[in-house]
Amino acid sequence: MAIYLPEPLMKRDMQKMTLLVTLFLLTILQGYAQDEEFFQAPDYRQIERNVREPASSYHYPKLLEKYLNSDAAMTAEEGRHLYFGYVFQSNYIPADTSRYNKLLADVLIKSTLLTDDYDRILQYSEALLQEDPFNLRALNARMLVYAQQNDAASYKAVARKRRIVQDAIVGTGDGMSEKTAFYVIKVAHEYDILPFLGFSFGGEDRILKNNRINYLSLGQNRFGVERIYFNIKPVIEHVSARGGGKL
Repeated sequence: MAIYLPEPLMKRDMQKMTLLVTLFLLTILQGYAQDEEFFQAPDYRQIERNVREPASSYHYPKLLEKYLNSDAAMTAEEGRHLYFGYVFQSNYIPADTSRYNKLLADVLIKSTLLTDDYDRILQYSEALLQEDPFNLRALNARMLVYAQQNDAASYKAVARKRRIVQDAIVGTGDGMSEKTAFYVIKVAHEYDILPFLGFSFGGEDRILKNNRINYLSLGQNRFGVERIYFNIKPVIEHVSARGGGKL
């Protein structure tokens, strides 16, 4: 039996939130464009020391456990250490080449989903999260399923995780210039954060000469923003240390 997916309430709420966040970021651009201290770029050296120190409240295993348990008490600073501290973990891989990306996309692109498709979405998204616990596409896919299943507890748990990732990225800049770029630990996260900001990809993806800044062009939008800039320092360093490769 086919199940038609009407636009869920959560989608309308997300659209409202997206607009508010975008307006907020553009306000920042106008009022604080010259004030770099308004944003908090990650101090990778300090974060590394903290996440490696067993006695620290930011010791990585503690943070990861909180995140995986969707601990509502997780602070913004803990979230920053969690997200950016991931680059110092042995399983950090900046490339996003998992076969589950296509498998998940092939299911989500359907206008009508069968009951079994829900299981596949959960299966593929979980596989992606095993490879990248901060995969926003996978988190969004799980939220879609839980919303359709009226599983409020699971929906809220995943929403907390998504908020932690989004807050960590958005707290680093406004993305409107090289100096106020958003910091991300994977190029894929650049694309995943665009819908949250109210933008769509415009087709151009370019790494600037300094090799740490990557920008994405944007589709037509009401704000007239042409590009969003991202700092991908850990991606470049990881790939360079291994003699090159796919970003």
